[in-house]
Amino acid sequence: MAEVPLKIDERVEQLVRDTLHWAVKRKPVEFDEALKAFSDRSTRQSALELLAAISAFVSADICQGKPSPEQIQQLAEEVAEAEAWSSATSPEVEAFLNAVVAGRPMSGVLPADSVVVLAFIVAASLLSSRPKSEGDWWFNYLDKVEAAIEATG
Repeated sequence: MAEVPLKIDERVEQLVRDTLHWAVKRKPVEFDEALKAFSDRSTRQSALELLAAISAFVSADICQGKPSPEQIQQLAEEVAEAEAWSSATSPEVEAFLNAVVAGRPMSGVLPADSVVVLAFIVAASLLSSRPKSEGDWWFNYLDKVEAAIEATG
């Protein structure tokens, strides 16, 4: 079966960006408040699809190709350590990254109530930790990632 290109919903994209902002800044109160925008199933699902695509793309970019199990484990440890302000653990991050890199659904991998929060933490950490050119910010990189996701499906 051919992959269907991910068409990014502009409304959800803006909500995702706003929430990623607080995760990147490691502001738990503001982050928790921003998460309230994802109260309905449809918005949560669209956000999760986008965050999974972002995390898979950035992981591959960081690892210069599809990450190996060892690279995923190392990324998971780095994310969990960097995001100690959150409740994300290395095994959870590793399970999430393994699923998104393989293109597997999250159901059965992680608890449904925590997967969206984890998806934001992982995506924010990967976006902000990747080396960038002088004057570039995580959101500039996100623009490029989203353009590539929409172009390649």
